[in-house]
Parts: sequence; C-alpha cells; structure tokens
Amino acid sequence: MGLLTNPSISQKAKYCRKLVRYNTAICLTLYLLGVGFFCALPDANFNSGTYFSENALLPGLVNSELEMETVNLVKSLSGELQRERENYPKGMPYPWLLAKMRRFGLETHTHNFTLNYPFGGGKRFKGENVYGILRAPRIASTEAIVISVPYRPPETVHTDVSAGVPLMLAFADFARRKKYWAKDIIFLVTEQEQLGMQAWLEAYHGGDEERILDSGLLRARAGSIQAALNLEVQSLDISHINLKIEGLNGQLPNLDLHNLVQKLSSKNGIIAGYKQSSSSPKRSFHYQDKLLNLLSMVFSQASGVPTGNHGLFHKYGIEALTLEAVKRERTQQQQFQEVGSMLRIIEGISRSLNNLLERFHQSFFFYLLVSNDRFVSIGDYMPSLALMAGALLIKAFIHYLSLYYTGDNDETEKSEETDAVETKQKAGNIDIGYFSVGIVLLVAHTIGALVVLLPQSKTVSHYLHEAELSTQFGLFSLFVAVLVVALTLPAFCSLSGINGEALHVAVLLELGTVLLAVGMLNFSLGFSLSVLLVPFIILIRPAASRGAMFLSRLCCLLINPLVVLYCVLLALTWYLFPELACKPMLSKALTATMDALTFSVVDSMIYGNWLFDMVSLIFVPCWVLLWVLLFPKTATNDRQTVGR
Repeated sequence: MGLLTNPSISQKAKYCRKLVRYNTAICLTLYLLGVGFFCALPDANFNSGTYFSENALLPGLVNSELEMETVNLVKSLSGELQRERENYPKGMPYPWLLAKMRRFGLETHTHNFTLNYPFGGGKRFKGENVYGILRAPRIASTEAIVISVPYRPPETVHTDVSAGVPLMLAFADFARRKKYWAKDIIFLVTEQEQLGMQAWLEAYHGGDEERILDSGLLRARAGSIQAALNLEVQSLDISHINLKIEGLNGQLPNLDLHNLVQKLSSKNGIIAGYKQSSSSPKRSFHYQDKLLNLLSMVFSQASGVPTGNHGLFHKYGIEALTLEAVKRERTQQQQFQEVGSMLRIIEGISRSLNNLLERFHQSFFFYLLVSNDRFVSIGDYMPSLALMAGALLIKAFIHYLSLYYTGDNDETEKSEETDAVETKQKAGNIDIGYFSVGIVLLVAHTIGALVVLLPQSKTVSHYLHEAELSTQFGLFSLFVAVLVVALTLPAFCSLSGINGEALHVAVLLELGTVLLAVGMLNFSLGFSLSVLLVPFIILIRPAASRGAMFLSRLCCLLINPLVVLYCVLLALTWYLFPELACKPMLSKALTATMDALTFSVVDSMIYGNWLFDMVSLIFVPCWVLLWVLLFPKTATNDRQTVGR
C-alpha cells in the first residue's frame, strides 16, 4: 500500500490529465509561436549583414584589365550572331559558334544528347551543346570554372537571351591573352534549356547509361569544376541584373558567391540583387518589404525547381548562380554603356574564383535573404519550424499519455488511492495489437509506393498512349483512381480502441519527424508544409463526438495532397488572373493542377527532383492513415470484451 499512497503518483497523474485535457490548446499555441517567430525574422535583431568569409575571393575586386577593344568585339560579335540567327530560326548556329571558339584559341567540341520521353508513345528529342575549354597555362587541368549561356532560337516562346553569347565569346578572347589563370575555364552554350545542361553535367561526371536522358559522351574534359556562372543576357542595353540562386531541391549557392556578385555589380555601376525588378536600388527599410522579400524566397525555393541552369550544378557540389541581365525599356535611344561593366563583372568573378585554393566551405549554404545585404542563417530560422513540427511531436506524446490518463475535469476530485489504482489498472489493460497496426501501416505506404511507381511503368504509359489520352489527363486520372481506393480503405482495414490510438501516435511521430528532416534540407518546403498541414492535423480527433468527428473528416479532406495542390494553384490563378469569372478560374486551376502533376513526375524522372517522391512516399500514406483513423470500428466488440 505504500506504493499506492505515494503522493508523487497522484501529482503526476494530475499533471498528465491537464496535458491531455488541454493538448489541442498547447499544440496550437506552439504552432502560433512558430509562425510568429518566422514573422519576427525580418527584424534587424534576428538577421545579420552579409560579409565575406573567404578572403581569397577579394582579388577579383581589384582594378580591371579590360580594354575598349573587348567591348567593341562584343558589339561586332552581336551583329554577326543576329545575322546568323536569321539562317537558323529553330536551332543553334553551330558552324558559327565552333568557328568563333576555335578562332579565340579554345579547345572546341560538341556534345550530343537524346531524351527518350517516358510518355506520349516513346517520343525522342535530340539536342546538341557546344563547349570550348581554355586550358590553364600555370597548372595541369585539375580544377575548372564554367561560364555558360542557354541558347534560345528566334522562334522560342521564352525570352531571348542570345546577347550572352557575344559577351561570353569576347571574354574568352580576353582571358586567352592572360597568363594568371590557375584553373581551366569552360565556355558552354547549351540547347533545350535545362535539359541540355543536365545532359552535359551527367556526361561530364559519368552518369548512368540506361536512363531516360541519354547524356552521350564528352570528347574532352577539364578539371574538377569548382564553380559556375550562368548568363542570361536579354540585351546589351542592360537596365539591371536579377540574381537567381535557387537550385534543384531548394539548394542554394554558398553565400560568399552571392556576396561577391553583389559587390562587383555595385562597384561597376549596375544595380543587382535577388529578385531585382527595376533599375533603382531595392530599398528594404520597411518591415513589410523585408517580410515580402523573405516570403518570395520561401515560395520560390519550396518547389525545388531550379530558377536557371545554375541550379543543376548544386547536386554535384558545385557553387553556381545565374546573372539575368534585364533589358532596358525602350523609352529612349539604345545605349551600350553597360557592356563594359558587364564584362568587368564577369572578369572579377572569374579572377576571384581563380584565386580559390579550395572549395567554398566557410560561409553559409543554408540561408534566407531578407534584403540584398542582410540574411537569416539556419540557426536563426530553424526554431520557427521546430516549434511547428514540434507541436505534432508534443501531440504524439500527449496522445500516448491519454492511453493511461483521461482528461477529467478538476471538479471530479478523487482520492490519491483511487487515482493510483485506476492508473495502474488502465496500464495493465493496454494490449496493443502490433500486427494489426503494422498491417495498416504497410497498406498505406504501399499505396504511396504505387503513386510513385505507376507513372514510371512502361505498361501504364503505353496504355495511356493507346487510349489516346493526353499525358496530363492520363496521369491525373491515375492519381484520382488511387485516391478513390484510399477513400474506400476504412471499409477493409479500420481499427478501434487502443490500436487506433497507437496508430494515431505513430502517424504524428512520422509527420513531425519528416517535417523536421525536410526542413533541414529545404527549409522553405518544410516551413510551407508545416504552415498548411499542422493546424488541420492538430484539430483532427478520431475518438470524438459526432460534430467533432465531422470537423475532423473535413480537416482531413482539406489536407489531401491533391486538394492542397488544387487550392494553392487556385489561389495563384486568382492572383494572376483576377479578371476571370468563377467557372473559368476553377477550370484554369484544374488544368494547372494537371500540368503541375505532370511536370513534377517528369522532373523526378529526369532531373532528380524529390518533391513528388517525398509527397507520395510519406505524406500520401500519412493522409491515408489519418483517414482510416476517422472511421473506427464499432465499439460493440470492445464493450463485450470489457464486460467479460
């Protein structure tokens, strides 16, 4: 009896009952604290000013050696290229590019690649890249720098960026006459947007042969690539430079590289910055401006889609970014004063990278930009995600406590002996059916695996083609069919009583852990998912009254991955096309949803974007498990068991 009358047991039971009783309020409070902490990040007390961590980059900031001869060469090459483009309306002027690169003393080669498109009846798309290597005169070919330009033919639907080609070629002619290069410089012109860059990188690093993208072979290589600079120059009459930094799966270049470009642009008189939209400096003095800049980076990074060709370098451990030189509005006669400034920026970046003795490692790889000269490091922004994802882990712990303690009101006072006896009896009656719970977990994650594997099946692709269905509609119908199967799952493998409670704890633990893990790799994605999902998951209560159960089922339907995607795209459609009526807007959002699903599948298969795989393998099964929990078995058998 000494154990039963121990006051520490009743005190513990009292606190546990309070946690169980107020668990929803506690978890929602943690969620709101996480959102509030993120909203405080734009304040100067929670972010830092940018600075150089690697002093080896500073030599590029010294006086330029460029002369007017190189500027005139750019203008001459630009005129020649425009004449050549007229003869190649749908392709790249390969003979002209190869001739110019050889004339400037580069080791010139072509690179062929083929895309075996997984849908549409086995279509094949071919492309060809052109690259030239300037061998370093001071050392063997052990390290290299890449300067690339995406080539777009005149009939493309994308913005013309062909002005970057004469800039790159003129700089190649300048660099050839210098003897201080300690790294090879690769001058690369790619075709087919990011597809050409992906094929070239796979061929350079020795990719798999039996892939959808046949990357082909390279006839020559340089050293290990240390950094890359991608140029998207719309015109030689430059208004400002927009820095693109987001890479595949939300990866970012080292902050030192961003700071270097920012410093060189400022020195040479061209306004440059992240998401720079005008020729006037971006002044982020107000809190609202800083918060909007922070949110814009979060939304861009969350999708995991690169904003330029630079984003494909990151998965190979190569720091890269894109300089998008925006064309000046034609309010006056064209000026070409910025050509020399742009060349000096490229020269300064190349000389700084040439001086590096080791890879980028000192500055930050995980950060968010508040403004052009202020950033938030991973140690400052992770607490916001930890609070929101931690709310699910806390809810899992409290739900586990509810297996032993009920959330009775304080008015129902009980003696210490009664508290201890009931707690001990309840603990003794807990008998979790691990096999039943494991079967449900296995079935749910099998559904998630089907969502990943079915689009990659050649049989499914062939059937969609034979049925004359568009790729977008066919894949969307496939996912809807899997969703219908998931909706009917509670009729076959629902749980009741203690097994349902144990499954609920497992789902909460999985979701909370995954959100934290995703946030460590791509904070923007983890943060966005937490903001959208956590409050609904907190409000879901499987064992509740009829009204609360209806609310829980509604919350569960709202966080279905397909519903979330449609709602996000509907909001985006409303923002971009406010003039549309209700029915056309809903239809346009549905079309955008089908396109987004198709692009995510193709990006996963070609580029290795893991957003689709991650959602399918983790969040779809978790949603299925939550849906199963909201349809428990009838309590008839449980009452009979208790009676016996």
